[in-house]
Amino acid sequence: MSSFSPLTANLVTCFRTAARASSVTGQCRPGPSSLRSDRQLSTQSLQQAPRHYLGRITPKRIAVPRSAVEGGSAPADVGLPRRSIWRPIVFSLALGGGGYALAATYTNLETQKWAEKLGGGSWWRKGREQPSDREMNRAKQLEGAKSAQKTLNTLPTTLSFLPNLLLIPVLRLYVVGSEFYLNTPSAQLAPLGLIGFMGTVFLAWKVKRWEPFMRKWWLHRPVLFTPSRSREWANCVTLFTSTLSHQSLPHFAFNSFALFSFGSAAFAYLSSPPYLPATPSATHSPHFLAFLLTAGLFSSLSSHLWTNLFRLPRLLRALAHPARISSPQALANHQAILPSLGASGAIYAALTMTACAYPESSVGIIFIPFIKLPIGLGVAGMVGLDLLGLIRGWRLFDHVAHLSGALFGFAYYAWGREAWAWTRKQLGGQPKSIGYI
Repeated sequence: MSSFSPLTANLVTCFRTAARASSVTGQCRPGPSSLRSDRQLSTQSLQQAPRHYLGRITPKRIAVPRSAVEGGSAPADVGLPRRSIWRPIVFSLALGGGGYALAATYTNLETQKWAEKLGGGSWWRKGREQPSDREMNRAKQLEGAKSAQKTLNTLPTTLSFLPNLLLIPVLRLYVVGSEFYLNTPSAQLAPLGLIGFMGTVFLAWKVKRWEPFMRKWWLHRPVLFTPSRSREWANCVTLFTSTLSHQSLPHFAFNSFALFSFGSAAFAYLSSPPYLPATPSATHSPHFLAFLLTAGLFSSLSSHLWTNLFRLPRLLRALAHPARISSPQALANHQAILPSLGASGAIYAALTMTACAYPESSVGIIFIPFIKLPIGLGVAGMVGLDLLGLIRGWRLFDHVAHLSGALFGFAYYAWGREAWAWTRKQLGGQPKSIGYI
């Protein structure tokens, strides 16, 4: 299929006019009238010439000016994305290390308080300077029961303005909640408390007017296309907050189920001392939360650095290519740099640590619950799937965050409890004279 261009139409008209003029005068030189008709025909052909399209190709552009990529001057409102390396590393080390030390300090203070209440260091303890963990936990439970009973006795007076139709259900609800809190092991309470917080964040995503705030502070963007110093530091905050954020119900439900399932086993492993004599602990929840904090930050930071060190350079090279418009490579690299959120990295760490600590346990497939697999085989299959996804370039999950979380869990199984005991000792924690727990 072919068509004439306006230039071709002008040439054909010129030859036809010259032929008619030569038949009358015997010359091939057109007169003034023929030149006038040429201009008329040329104008008509330009007006009536059909537009030509490039088939069905839809040109697309990346929101970065080519002049900026090639070293020229870019508009003031659009900047060239650059690597973000040292600020996220500094932020993660400061928050992770500070949070870890703060959790160890709180554990020491809580342990010291309950040890003093139970007569730690007294002569009548028969050679044991400090009470055991079981004694302190039992004392905390009895103290909590007394406090709950005292509150229950004062609630009818405090809520006397309510009719009995509402007052009685409120009192029953308080009793049920107090009994659940007092009788549920800490290994289950800590994951449930974290799930409750993540559920609050999930509900906040569903409020339409809060969506701009949630996108700014609860969604991590590894690459900023309009970078500035303040925005880069603010973007570091989402390295942490995005690990507690879930935007879709299936994502939140699956991560919550996994956190409750493997978090309890991870809590139990972290509660056991790495060596004797052990440092007493009135509570193990801070250690569990510090583990999840550092695991989440490590996986989030690893994904961020992977994008800035490998994905972003490929995108910039594709943008600098002369055929940047509708370049499949540029579009593919641009689509690979997407925001991220979710607690999957920290959950992978808990899963891997549990598999190493309890290799004889089994896990079930969530969609096929009647099939049980050895936990080691299940973890190996998930890690292999993420490796395949990373190699193949799948974008459904953040495979780098999953793999780095699994690596962190393996490392924490090998050295984590010793690091926690060392941190507590450096911050004033004293080991027991006898290693009862």
